[in-house]
Amino acid sequence: MDELGRAICLCLAFGLVSGCRVLVSSSFPTLLPSELIPTVIALTVQALEAGGRPGEPTIELTGTPVQPTALPSLTATFPPTPLPQPPTLTPGLAIDNSPTTPSNELPQADIPLATIQIISPGSASRVASPILLRTLLNTGPKGLVRIELFGEDGRLLMREVSVYTESLSKVVSLAKKLEYIISAVAEAGRLQVSVEDEFGRNLAVASVDLVLLSMGEADLNPPGDQAENIVIDLPEANTLIQGGTLRVSGRARLRSEQPLRIELQTSDGKIIGARQVAVAPTPGSSYGTFTVDVPFTIYEPSRVRLLVWEPGDRIPGIVHLSSLEIMLSP
Repeated sequence: MDELGRAICLCLAFGLVSGCRVLVSSSFPTLLPSELIPTVIALTVQALEAGGRPGEPTIELTGTPVQPTALPSLTATFPPTPLPQPPTLTPGLAIDNSPTTPSNELPQADIPLATIQIISPGSASRVASPILLRTLLNTGPKGLVRIELFGEDGRLLMREVSVYTESLSKVVSLAKKLEYIISAVAEAGRLQVSVEDEFGRNLAVASVDLVLLSMGEADLNPPGDQAENIVIDLPEANTLIQGGTLRVSGRARLRSEQPLRIELQTSDGKIIGARQVAVAPTPGSSYGTFTVDVPFTIYEPSRVRLLVWEPGDRIPGIVHLSSLEIMLSP
């Protein structure tokens, strides 16, 4: 027994010693000499660059490489917004930004300017002698311009006739001082300007109604628009008319309540046809329309002047006259 016990004790002691050696050797690895450390690091880097860590299997990839797909840009592109351009200004032209209201008194777009335009004095002006008349007119083929002033009973207060031989059928600007004498303190009057053709017939007449003062200061009104007050649409100038009847139509803006007068006048002053026609109002326009058939009697082809004129209400005479020349034949 003693021998058997000693043998067992020896085996146990040997096993304990062997276990301590294993634990000690696995917990504390053997250190490399310091001079070998750079070599080991260099070898490790080479192994990693060659295809992986030392001791790991190398995986060979096969197949077609996939090209990277470009991702859409998340930045939105917007077209540049044009800035409002400032208005182009014309030198000497004023821009009025004030609100405007439509007016029925404006002439139509196809109404021509008047042959005689009275710039000053304006309608219903209070004037005293001398009157300063400013007008823009076409002198006509004769160059004769007649200026007349009538009182409220139709009497002639003054007349001046001028011939502009160097400005035949040209537009001229005239400025005249007109003197008159009245016995009343004030009265109504009409200032009338007319031009003639080569045969002495009225080619155009324009007028303005005034208040005539015997003394005191003038009070002038601005002029109205300078559009033609009577427009002859048919017939056209220099048209040949046959058959004994002439149809006349046009547009007119009247100052009186009288019907228009239509006349056919020959070169020697004879009236070979005449009619009166009322002007029908046109809604939304200051111009009305007229149409009338004028019978005439003629025995040979002749050039005649078609006269369309407005007579006065309170003051007799011609308020406005338009004309054109045509050819009449039996």
